[in-house]
Amino acid sequence: MSAIDDAGTEHVIGEEEVTPAAGGALPENGGDPASIPLSASASGEAVGPGEAVDSEPDEEESEEDRLAMAQEDSLDFIEGLLEAMDVDGEASAEIRDRRVYVSVEGQEAAILIGHHGQTLDAIQELLRSAVQRQVRARVWVTLDVQGYRERRKEALRERAREMAARALDEGEMELEPMNAFERKIVHDAVGEITGVTSFSEGEEPYRRVVIAPDE
Repeated sequence: MSAIDDAGTEHVIGEEEVTPAAGGALPENGGDPASIPLSASASGEAVGPGEAVDSEPDEEESEEDRLAMAQEDSLDFIEGLLEAMDVDGEASAEIRDRRVYVSVEGQEAAILIGHHGQTLDAIQELLRSAVQRQVRARVWVTLDVQGYRERRKEALRERAREMAARALDEGEMELEPMNAFERKIVHDAVGEITGVTSFSEGEEPYRRVVIAPDE
């Protein structure tokens, strides 16, 4: 999520705090992904995205235990989603830096990305919500498909550098609407360039970055 301080500066809290942009609906398919429950696994009960459970974590469970449960539940959820959508893909999950990273590979898996990653962001939100209900604790979960997120990061960095160069010559440059995660990537890239600054304008889902020469 993003927040604006009194100086008008946007701050993005957490890489995974991504709100699906407009048009980020899941693609039509034979099954409703939102109705797919997590299978009973390490945490002992199946809980779907629409079911409310006690959100208090078990005090006897360590963080390592909860991450292991989240890893297994994330994999179960995505594999169930692929099966329901009849998409041929291979999912894997690993724990790094106290977070769960889920990756999907396969030629057909591209359908999970959508325009500018909107479908991917929507599925990630659904996945994280379901997993957190399952383990009854806040868990960071990142979903990627075919390495899309890293490619998108580099494309945004390059775009930021190009627009910064133009801003030095032509004045303020306005980029296309982006979600909070993508705006942070642009702000970080611009922050490395001397002579320009960046800020965000507009309301979600049309909020965008503006790059301008330093005054």
